Amino acid sequence: MSYDTLFAKACLLQLSTSCWTGSRSLNSAVLESVGNTEWLKGKKFLINPELLSPIKTSIQKARQLLQRSALPFPLSGLYLIPKDSIADIDGRMDAIKDEYWDKVDTFIDFYQEAREEARQALVDLFAEADYPLNMREKFSFEWRFVTLATPKKSGILTPEIYEREKEKFQNLMDEAKELSMAALREEFGHIVSHLVDRLSGNGDGKPKAFKSTMLGKMHEFLDTFGDRNVFDDDKLTELTVQAKEIVGGMTGYSISYNDVLRQQVTGEMGRLKSAIDAAIEELPRRRIRLDGDALQQAA
Repeated sequence: MSYDTLFAKACLLQLSTSCWTGSRSLNSAVLESVGNTEWLKGKKFLINPELLSPIKTSIQKARQLLQRSALPFPLSGLYLIPKDSIADIDGRMDAIKDEYWDKVDTFIDFYQEAREEARQALVDLFAEADYPLNMREKFSFEWRFVTLATPKKSGILTPEIYEREKEKFQNLMDEAKELSMAALREEFGHIVSHLVDRLSGNGDGKPKAFKSTMLGKMHEFLDTFGDRNVFDDDKLTELTVQAKEIVGGMTGYSISYNDVLRQQVTGEMGRLKSAIDAAIEELPRRRIRLDGDALQQAA
């Protein structure tokens, strides 16, 4: 398959963050002599670790946003963003970045006080050299959009190297396709499985409560699937069309109070679930191992 047009439909985002660790490794002999305390748990805490938790939460929030909104990519730290989602994700990342730096500023405001607390708690194990002179330099929150392309023929690369690099790029994109298709199929399968579970009765034969909000994730997936289907997964496209036919016009109220409709939808969703499970199983499970140097070269 040719991937020449992929980056007309999507872009890669590389997220880079850092947060001061606030701890130091200790010699095992020292740890054995002093034992574990609130400030010594296999390592020496330089400040109360809870002071850094809000900053780490913002970093995790950004990663979770990308994991939910983007598609996986074989190179660590890179996410594949559909074109129509770029502006929205960039704006939301901006908001998280502002939140991140607000939390860093709050931490720095309390830093000197926290250091004095550590001095009293660590006593002889306290060392000025453990604390950076410019604390703000220990934090960062950046992202950038990048694209990859097949190496072009030129006088720089020998024909042998060119063909080798071209093959590596093709393998990388094949893996990206497999990861993306698997992620979308598994996400859709999870949504359908949840609906089937809610549509099925309890062990006592009574139906489970079914609310309209339970259809929300299904509709959200179906509404955004066209943009996220950057590798043109025809099989999943066919299954989403079937899903639209099943849930179109369906509400939590109609399912809850119309037993005939509920039984009909339960059967149709069950068959859809079986088809999705089969579609997931048929995907190849190949993985390419790429080291940190490959990431730097690609970016």
